[in-house]
Amino acid sequence: RLRDDQNPFEITTDEHFIDLYRFPKALCLELINELMPFMPNSQRRHAVPSHVIILSALRFFATGSFQRSVGQDSLSALSQTSVSRCVQVVATALNNIAHRHIKFPKREDFPALKIKFMEKYQFPGIIGLIDGTHIKISAPKKEIEHVYYCRKGGHSKNVMIICGADYIVLSASARFGGTAHDTYVWRRSRACRALEELYKAGERDFWLLGDSGYPLQPWLMTPISATSCTAEERYNIAHKSTRALVERCIGLLKSRFRCLSKERALFYSPPKAGLIINACLVLHNYLIRARAPFDEIYLEDSDEPEECGGPSSAISTQNILSIAKRQRLQIVQNAFTNNIQN
Repeated sequence: RLRDDQNPFEITTDEHFIDLYRFPKALCLELINELMPFMPNSQRRHAVPSHVIILSALRFFATGSFQRSVGQDSLSALSQTSVSRCVQVVATALNNIAHRHIKFPKREDFPALKIKFMEKYQFPGIIGLIDGTHIKISAPKKEIEHVYYCRKGGHSKNVMIICGADYIVLSASARFGGTAHDTYVWRRSRACRALEELYKAGERDFWLLGDSGYPLQPWLMTPISATSCTAEERYNIAHKSTRALVERCIGLLKSRFRCLSKERALFYSPPKAGLIINACLVLHNYLIRARAPFDEIYLEDSDEPEECGGPSSAISTQNILSIAKRQRLQIVQNAFTNNIQN
């Protein structure tokens, strides 16, 4: 009877509710209603109510603490095994609705995206920013352990994130282990294939921004490694300040959902860890679109970019690099040559 009597929506204030679950009460009710079709429909007399299942999972995502402390919270009063099942059920449900909340833009969406970036950063042609971040996981089975070993120690997933000018995640991939290079993850992503297909179709006035750990491509602009004039220096300055937004986006994601922070680790198999990561990305977009307030952004030390590697794409790598260099030079000449800074 305890779990029926302890209703967080009635007991806690809205501020305390946000602190516990990261969601305002009204928005949380919207989320619960959207997830209800994907929740188990148990006929057992003492089955855990669906809203308690969802709140227990949200509490775990928010704190990143061990499931036992979440289960012993007076507002859920569940055993550790019950919390574990709640996390599995809710993560799976959120993955089922991910396509509604994480959408890579179509060609008709590009103009609006470019306008936002131009207004905020005076950098032309941008439709998104790309970066990778490592999410710690527990050591997997020995047969696959080497795939998830992180060069900074321990085991992780290398998660690719592409965001827009308003912190919305446009695309993400949590498929690969910590051993995978950012370039490898990028070249095997749907976003990379989509932009390459658009380029082949003659659409050539858009690009992502990425750091030097990514390959220079006509649809992915990277910094100039050795500048030779003031305009190229201005390009690099604008590139760095604009691309910092994706780092803040990742920082905000990990601030709200501490289970992804570097002080924590997801003690699950790689597939289940991927479900949880994707679930948190859906929740992140839910909160951003609702303009939910946040107090701080958790910033980790940036990874040092590694040299690009990996197999070539369908188009000749040498031809792509030459075209991309010409494209980048054109951006420098058109947008930064006459840009006199105060």
